[in-house]
Amino acid sequence: MIRLLAVVTIVLAAVYAALIRTLANAVIYPRRARPTKILGTLEPSEVVLSSTPLTRFKGTIGLLYDDETKLAVMKPGARLHEGGAGVVRTLDTPTVLHGNTLARATGNIFEPTDVTEHPPESVDINTDSAVQPAWLYTGTGDQASTWVIHVHGMLAGRDSALRSAHALRNSGWTSLVISYRGDGEAQGERRQASTLGQAEWQDLDAAVTFARAHGAKTVFLVGWSLGATLALYESEKGANRNFINGLVLVSPVINWARSIRFGMTQNRIPAWLATSTLAALSFTVTSRLLGLKRPLLLPPELPRVSVPTLIIHSNGDRTAPFDVSAAFADSSDLVTLETFPPSPHAMEWNADPDRFATTIYEWLSPLVEGPSAN
Repeated sequence: MIRLLAVVTIVLAAVYAALIRTLANAVIYPRRARPTKILGTLEPSEVVLSSTPLTRFKGTIGLLYDDETKLAVMKPGARLHEGGAGVVRTLDTPTVLHGNTLARATGNIFEPTDVTEHPPESVDINTDSAVQPAWLYTGTGDQASTWVIHVHGMLAGRDSALRSAHALRNSGWTSLVISYRGDGEAQGERRQASTLGQAEWQDLDAAVTFARAHGAKTVFLVGWSLGATLALYESEKGANRNFINGLVLVSPVINWARSIRFGMTQNRIPAWLATSTLAALSFTVTSRLLGLKRPLLLPPELPRVSVPTLIIHSNGDRTAPFDVSAAFADSSDLVTLETFPPSPHAMEWNADPDRFATTIYEWLSPLVEGPSAN
């Protein structure tokens, strides 16, 4: 009997360990959502797609097709196909799409050359880990000394941050759209575990150094999702933190412990498993077994902010919890929260591009050349 209990205990412990490893890997080695299937076309300007929260979303969205090498733009609005088999979307421009092929719905609708009147300059940001590519959209006149650095989120390339660069296209300010370690954009980079911003933010600090070296007098950071985490770290501990004049955080991940718990709740994973997963990521031995160089810091407390901060967030977000954004805004007079219509994660621009652009520009303008709050 004792031997049987020992065997059962060992088996249960192994199952528990495997389950925690799987959940922890899902956090630091996240996978992209399943592709969207093109079911067919009704006419050159209408496509029938598999039904997902993003294809059903009625805002403007993009569609990557032909092995994700080409980008089509889908107008606002979506309707169920007859019989409910799929979703019908209208294309901005008639496009040849082949049925029964895979595509990917995306928030970005811009090619890098279509963001402003002039194409960007491809520049390199030298960091302590790699040379990270970036797009530089030079501003005009005296306004060009105001730099806005745009930082994309997890599982998204820097193209996903083109929306905020486009939103500021008429400001005259300079936009720098960066990449960072782990996003696969540096030459020869291999897949590595995400540190949830705890190492990646140093590449943003290098980008601020680049901006200052190229004439930036005023620097703002626009962070999308995980990019918001990087922006918060940079404003708190970066070598250039005293030169940051303000933050704009879009669908932000402000506290990873709370976001991980929120995500697991969305997937009906018990709270005790979420607690165990956080512990595995936070302890030295288990974090190294997961491929991390050092354990992650995952405190339950909200971060402190020392510069004016604008949060743009939808209460329909099922990835980054809106309640955390609201609590963060309540925690400091420096934080302003703008609530957007219910939409999927990081789709606030897509829900209302004009309001998004106006909100950011009107909030940032008074801070231009103003003193940093540090």
